Amino acid sequence: MAEILQPHIKLAEVSQYCILTGNPDRVPLIASYLDHATKVADHRGLIAFKGVTKNKRVPVTILTTGMGTGSSALVLEEAFRAGGRDFLRIGSTGSLQPGADHGIGSIYIPFGAIRDEGTSDRIAPPAVPAVAYPTLHSALIESAQELRINSTTGLIWTTDVYYQPDFDVFKKWAAFGATCVEMESSLLFTFCASKNYEARSATILISDGNLNEDKSIYVGDTEENIQKFNAGVEKSISVTLSAIEYLN
Repeated sequence: MAEILQPHIKLAEVSQYCILTGNPDRVPLIASYLDHATKVADHRGLIAFKGVTKNKRVPVTILTTGMGTGSSALVLEEAFRAGGRDFLRIGSTGSLQPGADHGIGSIYIPFGAIRDEGTSDRIAPPAVPAVAYPTLHSALIESAQELRINSTTGLIWTTDVYYQPDFDVFKKWAAFGATCVEMESSLLFTFCASKNYEARSATILISDGNLNEDKSIYVGDTEENIQKFNAGVEKSISVTLSAIEYLN
């Protein structure tokens, strides 16, 4: 079958393993952990790099999805059509549970997501659960343990709304066991289910603050907080690349 240039990601072929991130500035950072990293696309803010892992030389494509489920659905579909099959998201999140393990720089590897967004309903019926693919989820967990990096698994809340008008909603979802909140993972998980798991996905997230404790990188010592967050990002990149090599 002839390769077809995808209209938005501007790629005709991507690696089996795709790392996804919402923030385009994070793409070259992730690429710096690969060998032979090369920028291969930059269209309408959708940046892509390709490279290989340092030890096992596994080809990896890094794509930005933009913010939210709508943009993520577009990038996922085009990446799938171009050959992507294993999608690992590195993203930021807001913690919801109390305690020292739920603050700036904390790392989450969720097994499932609450579908509080509209896009996934157009892809899969509401009765379909949004769950990470077990093999990819386990690879992230085991890689974190191998690297002695603390992480929390559990349920996350995915929402379309960044600026929530009612702050009590954070406590509501925390009471249902949500460890943190973000804007993409439930779409990622249900998208893969809609492909009969020919596509697979998992997520690793870094906290930029605790929404139920009014703590964020922008409250208090901003410089120190940003350092904590960036350290979490770098740990998450290491875990993700280790997981890809573990899967191979």
